[in-house]
Amino acid sequence: MKCLICDTPLENTYVCPKCGRVDPVAQKIIYSSNWHYNQGLAKANIRDLSGAADSLKLSLKYNKRNTKARNLLGLIYYQSGEIVDALSEWVISVHFQPDGNPASGYLQTVQDNPALFQEANKVIKKYNTALSYIADGSSDMAILELKKAVSLNPRYVRAYQLLALLYMQREQYATARKALTRAVKVDRNNMTTMRYLKEVNQHYKKPDRASQATAVRVSDPTPIIVEKKAGKGYSEYNTSFISFVNILIGIVIGAAVIWLLVVPSITKSKEKDYNNAVISYSAQLSEKNKEISSLNTQVESLKKSVSDYEAKVGNTVNDAGESQKNLEKAMVNYLQDDLTTAGKAIAEIDPAAITDENEKDIYNGLREATKDSVTSTLYANAEASYESADYTAAVNGFIKVLRMDSTYTSAIYYLARSYHQAGDLVNAAVYYQKIVKSYSDSDYASDAQKYLDEINSSAGSDVTAAAKQKSSETEAQTSAETETETSGSGADENSGENN
Repeated sequence: MKCLICDTPLENTYVCPKCGRVDPVAQKIIYSSNWHYNQGLAKANIRDLSGAADSLKLSLKYNKRNTKARNLLGLIYYQSGEIVDALSEWVISVHFQPDGNPASGYLQTVQDNPALFQEANKVIKKYNTALSYIADGSSDMAILELKKAVSLNPRYVRAYQLLALLYMQREQYATARKALTRAVKVDRNNMTTMRYLKEVNQHYKKPDRASQATAVRVSDPTPIIVEKKAGKGYSEYNTSFISFVNILIGIVIGAAVIWLLVVPSITKSKEKDYNNAVISYSAQLSEKNKEISSLNTQVESLKKSVSDYEAKVGNTVNDAGESQKNLEKAMVNYLQDDLTTAGKAIAEIDPAAITDENEKDIYNGLREATKDSVTSTLYANAEASYESADYTAAVNGFIKVLRMDSTYTSAIYYLARSYHQAGDLVNAAVYYQKIVKSYSDSDYASDAQKYLDEINSSAGSDVTAAAKQKSSETEAQTSAETETETSGSGADENSGENN
């Protein structure tokens, strides 16, 4: 937003720094943002983290340069166990306010503690592994992985919620209630946790304590009066002592009867049951001993199968989190002014693996900031691999170059040549067609057409059709990514002008 009088940009203020005019629209926007920030701060003080996050997101919708709201939102994400979301908010905050920003201290603290990244990565792996087990119908293994996740990070609310769902599925409502109670201690008014807790409370009730009878002492209303001989009057006897003696005599007689009649029969019955149990257990023991040898073999086989499966699942989770790890590495190196290392980490990332909008903005910004520092180095490495006939490494190298600069004509041509030399005719034809179609005035166009005709004549129409289909899909994906980047940068410029 700009001042209507002198056209001076208004950034996070409603008072023009040049002419001193108060802009009422900017004032209303900033006041609304600050009001929602205060609401989020009040909710955070009573550990209503979900409510606080909602208020802070509204605050940032009004004013994305409100670094206080963004820093607090990052702290709330950190408390909830969402460390990557917290780092994203802090990096954006430092971008808007490089000097005097507490987010710089938060990022420095995280950078000084590399073990924290490793622990967060382990927690994410455990959670993702649990999801994979659930998809495969192995809830027992999923529960074990979730228990490991919450032991590594006791504030991970999503892990507690998923663990409670698994217990509810097994109708273990008491255990599910314990998991949800721990989640409530972290985030008091999380709507998902409250909904699960309500469902659990409908099935889980503590047993009522048995009411205890109260003994009441009643005095004898009619005491016994014994008359003495004539001439000596009468005396009144107290019956409580006589009642006590009678009760004592009854107890002694009952104990004697039990000892003489009941105890011998009970003892005889127990001896008989014991003998029968010994015979039964002996037979069962012999049968179990026969089964143990075969079961041991089965157990060893199952252990090997489980270890192989865990290795397979672990590799899948590692592949899924590789893009996120490279983005975090790029952020850390960029903040340390190491543009070369940051650019190499960005080149390792497949743009299609990034789905979060904030992460896309960070990826695009880091790629533009490091492109000039690393593209020529990446091209030189890929060219060296091509010249040494290591075409697999050359393909990977030229792809990294095109991720940083999609218009690098030499990289496109030699990527096609690398695919051609490696025997991948479909991909080779795709990039030859791209040279001929999009860069027809380049020095490589005639050679690309020659090799394309050679592929068509030798491989036939099937390869040509597959190459055309894949080329159209690649162009559509590239066009969508270009539009996303353009709209994202345009949105930033417009929002900068509005603020």
